[in-house]
Amino acid sequence: MSVSSNNTDSVSLIEERVFYSRKLGSDQNLVLHGGGNTSVKTEEIDHTGSRIKVLRVKGSGSDLATITERGFTGLRMNDMLSAMKIDKMSDQEMVDFMKKSMVDPSEPSPSVESFLHAFIPDRFVDHSHSDAILSITNTPLSPEDIGKIFQNVLVIPYIPPGFKLARAILSKTQNMPEGTEGIILSKHGLFTFGKTGEESYSRHLKIVQMAESYIASKSGEDLFKKEFEEIPDDAVMSIVPEIRGKLSTRHRKILRIENTGIAKEISLSKEAQIFEMQGPATPDMLIRTKYEYAYVDRPEHALEVIDKFVERYKRDYDEYVKGFPMHDPYPAVIVIRGFGLITAGISDKEALIVRDQFIHSMIVNSRARKIAGNAFITKKEAYEMEYWPLEEAKLKKMKPRFLQGTVSIVTGAANGIGLEAARKLSENGSIVIACDMDPSIESVAKELQKSTQTTIFPYIVDISDEAKVTEMFKTITMKFGAVDILFNNAGVLKSDPIEKISMEELDFHYRVNSRGTFLMTREAFKFMKAQRIGANIVFNISKNLTHPGPEMLSYGSSKAFAAQICHYVSKEGGAFGIRANIINPDKVFKGSKIWENGVLESRAKAKGQTVEEYKTQNLLRREVLPEHVANVLLSLVNEEIFGATTDAMIPVDGGIK
Repeated sequence: MSVSSNNTDSVSLIEERVFYSRKLGSDQNLVLHGGGNTSVKTEEIDHTGSRIKVLRVKGSGSDLATITERGFTGLRMNDMLSAMKIDKMSDQEMVDFMKKSMVDPSEPSPSVESFLHAFIPDRFVDHSHSDAILSITNTPLSPEDIGKIFQNVLVIPYIPPGFKLARAILSKTQNMPEGTEGIILSKHGLFTFGKTGEESYSRHLKIVQMAESYIASKSGEDLFKKEFEEIPDDAVMSIVPEIRGKLSTRHRKILRIENTGIAKEISLSKEAQIFEMQGPATPDMLIRTKYEYAYVDRPEHALEVIDKFVERYKRDYDEYVKGFPMHDPYPAVIVIRGFGLITAGISDKEALIVRDQFIHSMIVNSRARKIAGNAFITKKEAYEMEYWPLEEAKLKKMKPRFLQGTVSIVTGAANGIGLEAARKLSENGSIVIACDMDPSIESVAKELQKSTQTTIFPYIVDISDEAKVTEMFKTITMKFGAVDILFNNAGVLKSDPIEKISMEELDFHYRVNSRGTFLMTREAFKFMKAQRIGANIVFNISKNLTHPGPEMLSYGSSKAFAAQICHYVSKEGGAFGIRANIINPDKVFKGSKIWENGVLESRAKAKGQTVEEYKTQNLLRREVLPEHVANVLLSLVNEEIFGATTDAMIPVDGGIK
């Protein structure tokens, strides 16, 4: 923020703006996931040394719940007020106008509602999408009827966001009765204003409380009346892979499954069936939730319901949208009667936002129905909002990472190759289930997530324990609803001559390297096959498979078993787009615990070499690093690079002498 250090009054105003913005943003009944916006009018010293009037308004990408001073973008008030003389502006003209009015072009793009904030004369302005306000405006009640519910409040009929709405606000504020404390925008939300941040915020709460009191007098407390019986969770969880596969037809999605609390209440209610095609709480939500959601009366009908949803969406798109490519036509929300909700997004965060928006929409719609009947904007208006040119411009700029929307499982992820594999997958957008027996995996995952900004889900598991592996896959299904990549990396190694190998040692290698790899593969294969959208299983086998060394019988033979698993997966999975490939690394020491407890020294001695000689005894005479293996893994799961490759082995060994 370009505020001069001698602008003490301006700084204190912005600090006040931050304080009350956070109070507003911390209430999810007012503001959800980056919604709403606030502003303050200040005076600042610009780059020429001149004192100018500035509108500081929430910038793009900021969340009111956590916003800081840097979250507010500065616009020259003289520029903004000069727009009062302009009758019409297209959305793009409006954006261009605001960009040219920015005090500092390096700041985030200002809110598209900045003109509304500028045209309201008070110093502080607060705007929210209050559930209570929407519950009253999302009805057939006229603006006059709604106005009678509140004191000192103006009510404006629904107008889509843009300069036209700002002009409507201007016409109201120019003739605003003395004592007016707020403006309600039908189907949109509430604006309040005041000389101080406290005054504007207090007015906001006061008007919302009026709405809450009115709702209580009309609707009672029971939002969702139980109409149907619960169904067993397994009836739904068993078809989650198929649902995920269907929803991921265009691009892969992460699912969020909710079957407790209010999600369960909604699924048991008649309201869930009634509101299927009545729209969300506010037009802002349409971009994520769409106008409709999918209502499934019985789990076995889920795929059919999704197909019918897609058909309706495509028909509506053809009727209402011109000039923009069709969005993903698959539902973002599925309600399964008697079970709960499934929401979908390109990331787990996106699926969570959709979940929250849907639940708040159901609350609003239920209250509205009890007040006077639910009435949202028309379907034509809804599609105009979903395909709003300003949002379409944002979509064009978005460049998702190539593994965005995928879920990867990495075994042995606490160190060495597994750690680097988890890092590379995460950096490229994949959610990673980081598995290990070592409890340190939890702290490792935390650090990885911090650096990659992608979800890393740590899971402590003994992969040789069938019950625990099965339970882990149930957890993954419930948590993310997806499995796209399995990297079978975990392994153990102990070196001994044949005559010294005990049954305990042999069983130890087979339990982890063979049995564990099989169990992980079997459970992942079930999920991947049911999805029918393709997947990858990659096996870390070792150079020992093709070039066995002395005193490695237990390790090499158990790894050979794992290699055979790969061959069978490729044979049985090919028809479902499941590719299975092997990486054969050799002597990867960095960060690896497999060489501890004398194993490294023992292998060097068996070869008649020093430790340093053993580390670089390859044609390239260089040490093989975990990063080399992880980058090969990344290439193998890239459809544009190895999409036509399966049942192959790639050495990462520096070249065998």
